[in-house]
Amino acid sequence: MKNGAPRRRIALLISDPGADYSQSVITGIRDQCAKYNYDLLVFSTMVKVCHPDKPYLDGERNIFRLINYDLVDAVLVASLVLVEDQVYEVLEQLESDLKQHCSKPVISLDLPLADYPVVYTDDRKAVRQVVQHLVQAHQCRRLYMLTGPKDYSVSEARAEAFCEQMRAEGLEASAAQIFYGNFWYTGGEDFANRLLSGEVPMPDAVVCANDYMAIGLANSLIAGGIGVPEQVRVTGYDATKDAAFNSVSITTYNPDVYSMAAQAVNLVHAQIEPELPEIKPEQLPHYGIQIGASCGCAQNADDLRRLQGFGLDPNERKRNPDGSLTVNDMQGLHESYMFETLSVIRDKEQILQTITDVSYLLQPYRRFYLVLRRDWSDPESRCFSGYPEQMRCVIRCIPQNEAESEAESRYAVDSEEYSFPTKQMLPALDEPREEPVVFYFLPSHFSDDTIGYAVLQTSMDAKRSADEVSTLWLRNVNNSLHMVRIVSKLLDYSIRDSMTGLLNRRGMEIVYQRRSEQMQPDDRFIIWMIDMDGLKYINDHFGHEHGDVGLMTIAEVIRTVAGKDDIAVRLGGDEFVMIAAGKLTEQDGEKRVQAFERILAEKNAGQTGRPYDISASIGFVCYPASEKDTLEAQLTEADRRMYLCKIAHKKQRSS
Repeated sequence: MKNGAPRRRIALLISDPGADYSQSVITGIRDQCAKYNYDLLVFSTMVKVCHPDKPYLDGERNIFRLINYDLVDAVLVASLVLVEDQVYEVLEQLESDLKQHCSKPVISLDLPLADYPVVYTDDRKAVRQVVQHLVQAHQCRRLYMLTGPKDYSVSEARAEAFCEQMRAEGLEASAAQIFYGNFWYTGGEDFANRLLSGEVPMPDAVVCANDYMAIGLANSLIAGGIGVPEQVRVTGYDATKDAAFNSVSITTYNPDVYSMAAQAVNLVHAQIEPELPEIKPEQLPHYGIQIGASCGCAQNADDLRRLQGFGLDPNERKRNPDGSLTVNDMQGLHESYMFETLSVIRDKEQILQTITDVSYLLQPYRRFYLVLRRDWSDPESRCFSGYPEQMRCVIRCIPQNEAESEAESRYAVDSEEYSFPTKQMLPALDEPREEPVVFYFLPSHFSDDTIGYAVLQTSMDAKRSADEVSTLWLRNVNNSLHMVRIVSKLLDYSIRDSMTGLLNRRGMEIVYQRRSEQMQPDDRFIIWMIDMDGLKYINDHFGHEHGDVGLMTIAEVIRTVAGKDDIAVRLGGDEFVMIAAGKLTEQDGEKRVQAFERILAEKNAGQTGRPYDISASIGFVCYPASEKDTLEAQLTEADRRMYLCKIAHKKQRSS
């Protein structure tokens, strides 16, 4: 905190956080927020916005509807990655939401968004250096530029830089050398087909405005019999891992996205704290041309090692002070058999505990929260847009090395105290902290059905972020939560009567066994056997639909008189059972019989014009819980007593 004032919060809206561009944006913004003592809240889909499964994408993008703009001081939008393969829907919806709900400063990154200010990466310098390399190092003379969609500011800026450098090299530069794509693999593939068909003459080199199109172009040319780089040299832009590890590695340019993102923080800083001086962002290395094989040069081994990244090399794994090994990389995730571990769980309580057990794969982190809908385990309850007004934090993980006390290091699982209004987003946002932190908000869903969201809290200098490991980890969690929902529903079908919704005989036996294991020596069971009177008569004279109404009425009365922990059962036909357990006596059994008969009489009195009453015979037994293996015997005795009641009812009706 500064001078006792609340710490400022910056929200970043982004997609596919493990992608190279997104990682650079997050890192640049994070490091600059640290300088100003700002908390950073990252809201992100875990996939690209051009994901082909639209229902799945809808479940992902719902995370943006969680944002309460009243709780942040400024918003940064990574617009460039929120539009891919000409999919504009996600960014358009965000623009609408911002206009309706956000009164705070908004800055767009690398792409215009409504009338908000925009900060750009220096594309012109990058493209000019690539052209210069092809002309001077490889003596290329006939060059084409494959840029993005026409009239797209980024596309046109990169095309203009291409023409500027061509003229600077003394070469022809015209509109005939500019071709438009879509910033996706298919754009490169389509252009390759035009070259292979002869529609467009084959050039010496093609400068692509991003790596995806360069990969699509190079691979398609090779498949069509054209050598890359022997016949056509191809370059990309963005320095992605995909480019470096392509079958023919792509010569590309590593843009200074980091500085651009940091500058975006400076722009909002000038608006929210104009009285404080600006802090210049750091200048990091590794920017500029990154050599691959696609231009004819030998690939730089240092670039490959750098792109391999922290945590992918098992030799870089760190040992903990106790000698144990922290295995929190992609290889460790696969070696953990996390999904297999989660997929065998059938119980919703157990799945939450097991998720906490595998949260070590996310380390290092300060906190991990899993926030779910209250009814997340009910597959019949769906949430397609936004979130309920109340959410529950079912998991709060605090690693021992981050905990301030031994008690704090324990996990809190499905605790009622963590229910909170959704508009708070996360109560932990308001906890006092000495240093600023990053909160990564990621969606938890199955297809377009939102279950909740996860929050990963890290320190500002943590190497761990919402990377490929953490997003794949959460996808495993999402799938396992859905599997528990489905298995729970299937189990429910197997233990419940389809007509009344009461337990069937199998369900009764399962629940009775569980209850028996929980009983104290002085506890007692009461079993009521209930049999509907005259079901055959009603079916024969009025139709089976009337008989079904009678059965449903008996079931409804049983639900009314049963306690919340009692076992309510339809054995089949016209036979029902109710079982209670605890500190019970014969008098409790009699009271329940009286309540049953009174409520059933009230329901009959409420019906007019029906030529019959719905009635039932009931008998019960009360016995010590210490009597083991007596369920069938006690059911038989309760049935005998019920039969005596039925005989008495028949005598009353005949008299």
